[in-house]
Amino acid sequence: MKAQHTQERMATRAAVFDSLQQQIAVIDDTGSIIDVNYAWICFGAENNLSPEFSSIGSNYLDIVRYSHFMGDQLAVQALQGILTVINCTSPHFYYEYPCHSPNQQRWFIMRVSPLQDGPKRLFVIAHYDITERKLAEEKAESLSLHDPLTGLANRRYFNEFLHEEIRRCIRNQLSISLVMIDVDNFKGYNDHFGHLAGDECLIKVSQVLSSFASRPNDLAARLGGDEFAVIFGGIGNAYAQTAADSLREKISGLNLVFGREKLVTISAGIVSVDLLKHQSEETLLHEADKALYCAKSAGRNRVIHTQLDN
Repeated sequence: MKAQHTQERMATRAAVFDSLQQQIAVIDDTGSIIDVNYAWICFGAENNLSPEFSSIGSNYLDIVRYSHFMGDQLAVQALQGILTVINCTSPHFYYEYPCHSPNQQRWFIMRVSPLQDGPKRLFVIAHYDITERKLAEEKAESLSLHDPLTGLANRRYFNEFLHEEIRRCIRNQLSISLVMIDVDNFKGYNDHFGHLAGDECLIKVSQVLSSFASRPNDLAARLGGDEFAVIFGGIGNAYAQTAADSLREKISGLNLVFGREKLVTISAGIVSVDLLKHQSEETLLHEADKALYCAKSAGRNRVIHTQLDN
């Protein structure tokens, strides 16, 4: 009766082991695979991994070493972490890593720990799929950096990007241009047609701005209300002036008319620095704001450019 009860417990434990969604392998202190669960086998098959990945008797440490040899830079960190547990220099090892397929982004956590109360020194390697959590984190991060209406960078992202881009241009002695923009007559348009039409107006303006900030070192941002900005990293005054003039023309060409032939346009102030060496973001912002104020004071629907010397 006792033997039967023991067999039932063992069968239950085996069923639980194979029912877990985590991919689990048990290895000894040489790295040899003692056992794997069903999820581990499925993961290997789904990702076209070598049969040795899930074969009992294969050496998991050798598999990881081979992955590193084939160019997987993450494998060496996994190997070092596993060895810290095997060599008793660390009680556990956690490692978060991407494991993207051609059609899907995925992230996992590897957890390595000694098997408790076993007859010999064995170690459990478990992989947890954390893709859902990572995607949620990325979405939250994106939302925290972008304006929810237009999808452009928000003020926080703009400030961070400008700071880093100035540092990059200083290091490489590159030019930089900053365009500050106000939407002319937006309040009148919004009051005339209502908030939904006003939102659509801002979206159309933002789409034009975004089309001009297509390089990795460019950024279009909505700073709040009808205030926008565009950063052109590595770009001097001639290009920035041409781009800002084109922006103004394209937004005028949207033909957002209200009232007695009043048209939504933009005023823009540009500051450019060639061979940036020591200018701060505060200086660029101040000078671009001054140029924008001049554009608005001069009658709006125009671009005023300032060239700073180092």
